[in-house]
Amino acid sequence: MSKYKRYRKIAPCIWNDEKFRKVSNEAKLVIFFLLTHPDLTQLGALRGNMPGLAYDLGVELKAFEEAFQEVLAQGMAKHDGAMLIWFPNFLKYNMPESPNVIRSWLGGFDDLPESPLKNEILQSAKATVDGLSGAFKQAFGEAFPKGFANQEQEQEQEQDKEGTDVPLSKSQGDCDVQVSAPPSEPEAGEEPEEQKEEPAPMPLQPETKPKSKAEKETEFAKAVVTLFNRVLVDEQPEGRKLPKVTKVTAQRVALVKARAKSCAELKQLAGWEAYFQLVSQCSYLLGVVKPWSASFDWLLNVNNFIKVSEGQYLDREAAGDKGGNGLATGLPELDRVKQYARQHGEKGVMGICKSLGFDPALYLKACSAELGAQ
Repeated sequence: MSKYKRYRKIAPCIWNDEKFRKVSNEAKLVIFFLLTHPDLTQLGALRGNMPGLAYDLGVELKAFEEAFQEVLAQGMAKHDGAMLIWFPNFLKYNMPESPNVIRSWLGGFDDLPESPLKNEILQSAKATVDGLSGAFKQAFGEAFPKGFANQEQEQEQEQDKEGTDVPLSKSQGDCDVQVSAPPSEPEAGEEPEEQKEEPAPMPLQPETKPKSKAEKETEFAKAVVTLFNRVLVDEQPEGRKLPKVTKVTAQRVALVKARAKSCAELKQLAGWEAYFQLVSQCSYLLGVVKPWSASFDWLLNVNNFIKVSEGQYLDREAAGDKGGNGLATGLPELDRVKQYARQHGEKGVMGICKSLGFDPALYLKACSAELGAQ
């Protein structure tokens, strides 16, 4: 299945997941084996049987089945008992980056064996797409029109059965179930009207207008906010969660646009995820060092963005020497002043503070922090 996407995202936070940590090392191997299997589709499902998968992994069938049962017991995967395996949370970490990605889902979906679980996969994918913009929804409807038609038809049939006692009949040449009402009695002196079969109504196709530039920018900003909330809120343990973003304002859309304009990598969601992952490695920004934490707006400020991107807030140990115990203050600016002072002595500290644009009093504050940590 080389035509399908072979690159998938496995979030590092999986090692913090309670269910994942409960299973044995053999079960963990099975999870990674299935998530990176060449036949895994973009919906997180694959066709395979236990003997074949055990052979591919190079383990005994009994050992594979026992490990796989651990995975099923924790609800991390589902199995139809035959040939279909699915990871329900797969799309949460592999969101479609464009409507064309959704259109490409069809190929992998058609290759999956027929099963009630296959219908559940389609319903879950639709629920995921329903949370995205109109272009993604339209792409899903184009890729899976038959699925939508069958669902609507089943709903109509259920409603007809519950709401009428009129007999049901099938029109010639059409397998769709339709409701036929009894003919009305003609009044005296009138010729009975010839019963004509009404043509089936044509499905309405919604008119889609091309999105404006502003709409596209807002849509992209919403995707960036979703990434921020996932990486820096949902995936972080207590004590390291940043304030969750609940509104995408015009100001935030402008910030995202400005950063993407100045940094080519940020024109793609992958670049934003890499930036937020970098922030997740900065204890100071996550409020671990002080009762303050960075916000979404703070991280997108141009000056703060440059400092974070250059790694100035990354967790690190200062180069310990005779001048101190090597503990960082958690304030990168102060640490730079302290490092300069150790290399050049006290003389010149005032000058370096001014050249860096810092208040010289910050150096004294850094020294106090270091003494307090001793």
